[in-house]
Amino acid sequence: MLNPSNDRLDYGEILAPKVGYKLDFAVGTTYSLDLDALVGASLALGLSEETDSALMNNPVCLLEALRSTGDKVALFCEGGQIHMPNKVTPLYILLEKMVFSVNTVKHRGMSAYPSFHPKFWLIRYKNDNGDVYYRVVVLSRNLTFDRSWDVTYYMDGYVAKRTTDANEPLCDFLRYLLTHVQRDENGKSKAREIRNLIKELPYIAFEPSEKEFYEYEFIPNGIKDSEGDYYAMEFSDLLTETFHEIMIISPFVSSDIIRDFNDRNMFSPIKDPRYMLITREMSLGKLKEEDVSNFSIYTLRDTVVDGETSISEDAESIKKQDIHAKVYMMRKYSTTDLYVGSMNASHNAVYGNIEFMLRLAAKNRHLNMDKLKESLFAGEEDNDDNPFQQVTLKNAIISEESDKTNMFTSIIKEINRSGAIAIIDSDDDEYYSINVWFGECELRECQVTVRPLLSNKTEEFATSITFEKLTITQLSEFYVLSVSDGESKIERVIIINTEGLPDDREKAVVSTVVSDRDCFYRYIAFLLGDDTILSALESNTVGESGEAKNNYKTYRIPALYEKMLQIAAINPDKFRGIEYLMKTISEDGIIPEDFQKLYETFKKAVKFNG
Repeated sequence: MLNPSNDRLDYGEILAPKVGYKLDFAVGTTYSLDLDALVGASLALGLSEETDSALMNNPVCLLEALRSTGDKVALFCEGGQIHMPNKVTPLYILLEKMVFSVNTVKHRGMSAYPSFHPKFWLIRYKNDNGDVYYRVVVLSRNLTFDRSWDVTYYMDGYVAKRTTDANEPLCDFLRYLLTHVQRDENGKSKAREIRNLIKELPYIAFEPSEKEFYEYEFIPNGIKDSEGDYYAMEFSDLLTETFHEIMIISPFVSSDIIRDFNDRNMFSPIKDPRYMLITREMSLGKLKEEDVSNFSIYTLRDTVVDGETSISEDAESIKKQDIHAKVYMMRKYSTTDLYVGSMNASHNAVYGNIEFMLRLAAKNRHLNMDKLKESLFAGEEDNDDNPFQQVTLKNAIISEESDKTNMFTSIIKEINRSGAIAIIDSDDDEYYSINVWFGECELRECQVTVRPLLSNKTEEFATSITFEKLTITQLSEFYVLSVSDGESKIERVIIINTEGLPDDREKAVVSTVVSDRDCFYRYIAFLLGDDTILSALESNTVGESGEAKNNYKTYRIPALYEKMLQIAAINPDKFRGIEYLMKTISEDGIIPEDFQKLYETFKKAVKFNG
């Protein structure tokens, strides 16, 4: 449990369904979002491939992953926290229907906007017989490629004969998310699916697979429950009860929260309670000696922060990293509660942010501070493989960049909440223009620019901006905000409600991928699940060179005819992918006439109506 050397979970494996099942619908949340990471998640959900699969480099596979998941995924993220992808592609247009921006409102007495900070998935899988099961995933990790150390826990749930109240917090959390779904056709469709989850969840029984845990509790923070009251971690046992042992793992901390843990047992009859804090060196500067007088404090060693050499043989993938997990282990007498999820031990997290936590209950004989320390430290504290080091507040590193980054972020949040809208006009048969309107915003002497994500045309921020001469594949609801003070700069992608998007935009995107007959046949072969063609796709050699190309030329109508016969008998639902392709190919001459006739015959045979 929580052994950094051995207990590693692959994000793709967590999201991928069991054999025989496929994605029915998924709701996810994250604070920050990398669009490439969402593409990887789509590969896992739609194709059961790893998030860093070689298929990430193949546009045919990416197109199919995004096609098959676009209507089945609703991903909610903090407004203004979508990070710039490394390589922009028109395929990102297919991500628009998945992503929903959450813009929180200020609480009374707060100077800053609370953050939408939960990291969570609720996934419904289904097999060909109509059997379903659910998976709930609670994480500290954002949907990005950050290499910091995080924690994840997931449980599967199945339809039960009796209803349960244990999932009511899940239902309330989904109801909160529904308030951030747009009222366009895509939003209405996603809202219906989320409401279906809410209706079914009372009949779903989740159960921890580990023998150590005998009870669980879902704990949202900062949202209303069905009675109109607020879920608030400040009233939970974690933040009110005395204890014999407390271990806190949190990258970011606040003096008042840590001080509360430190002093809570002051008038308690409990003797010699134990305290342990694992955090980042840069966070130590937020604390005073009296805040942590009872705590033993640990941080990751510099050799680990600077690279994974001590725990990984993959030298080429070494990147800077640090603690990002949020874990609280609190033992009182023989009972131990383990809290995992998104909440830092900070004031904003407890009293302002939208968070999601999971409490797991165990007995002291299964889980306590000594057992958890041994797991984290890979044995005794003084062993050479221990990635952590004990420190004092003298090790604090004061970061001057954080204030500047916070200022840039607050400007983006304000712009993102200014009620921006965009309207597209058709200049002629080939080009379009976008008119964007923002509300008045305080830029604090910073330089701010705006551009469509899929175009390099950049304009200075103003309440009214026009982008001209854009092609159809440059039109998107994703826009890039760049904020700079002349020395430093950050860029974030925001979502602007855009009216007048052409109906055939998706066709144009498909045509950029399926641009000739060879590519068309590759896509069909992939849809039909031919392992030989799939293997060639992974190596990106199909139709390109040597033996793979020669083998491919034999894979035409006779082989497709045989494969389609098998699919028609076993899994006719796969024809939906082919139907999508046939409808979205916009260029003449791409679909071979003989295949068109073959497909129409099979379409009638399987009585598929599209």
